[in-house]
Amino acid sequence: MQKTELNIALLSWQTLECVPSASGIVKSKESYYVIGDDSPYLFHIDKNFKLISKAQIYSIEKLQGITIPKIDKPDFEAMEMVSETEILIFGSGSKSPERDVCILVEIGIQTIYTKYDISLFYKHLRNLEIMKGFELDIEALAFDGNLVYLFNRGRNLIFSFSYKKFIDYCKTGTNFPIPKSTLYALPKINGLEAGFSGATIFEDKSYLIFTAAVENAPNAYDDGEILGSFIGVIPLENGTISDHFLIQQIPNPGFPLKVEGITIDRIISNTQTDLILVTDNDGKSSEILTLRMTVNKIDN
Repeated sequence: MQKTELNIALLSWQTLECVPSASGIVKSKESYYVIGDDSPYLFHIDKNFKLISKAQIYSIEKLQGITIPKIDKPDFEAMEMVSETEILIFGSGSKSPERDVCILVEIGIQTIYTKYDISLFYKHLRNLEIMKGFELDIEALAFDGNLVYLFNRGRNLIFSFSYKKFIDYCKTGTNFPIPKSTLYALPKINGLEAGFSGATIFEDKSYLIFTAAVENAPNAYDDGEILGSFIGVIPLENGTISDHFLIQQIPNPGFPLKVEGITIDRIISNTQTDLILVTDNDGKSSEILTLRMTVNKIDN
């Protein structure tokens, strides 16, 4: 009989000065794109995590200094590459209508973005039976080429639905995507359950990789004391996600981390992967971390 084991090692971490409230990251070729939950910009950084450029992807009308005030921000929390030149970004939906927004960004010589109002789609998620008594708080996104996986924090659910139908719906208002939902119970710190915070997918589409964070907050809108973060993997087969997962707590570099975004940096072997993670420290400088993850199958 074989048992699967997850091991992680923190290789490096440093301050990410150029991005406020970092909440999502993707890798594109040899560089990265990062979002902040209170910023109207998409930040392009190099392999040394230095700023290359930033492009506006949201209105700057309410911008105060380098950030948008909490009451007005779109709360960009979920992002993923959906093609070699396109990035999909979701607001959290934790405050309507300000956060009921989706952005499709085309990267290249010029950065072009299209904003979609997804209030009706988010209303459908809020009204699902499985969401009764809980708040919508979309924090992460993964994409397998056909399906979108949205991760909700608090009520730890993964919503999966057709990407083609979703984009058709955004553009035309028709072909409404009907999501499936899968519920998870995540580990706790000091009696508080972790909430999904970041996600991506292995290139061979065999696993979803996710992060989850714990903070002592009363609801999806307010911030609270940061207590730590986890990383885990969920087996994936033909678009069907398992209700089983592996998870480990991320080592703290001297203080608790609230990891908010994750992307694959390089695949070393079929068991070992280097990952890049970003943190949102609620008003303090963001951090960027390199983590090595090993998923081993061992004889039992």
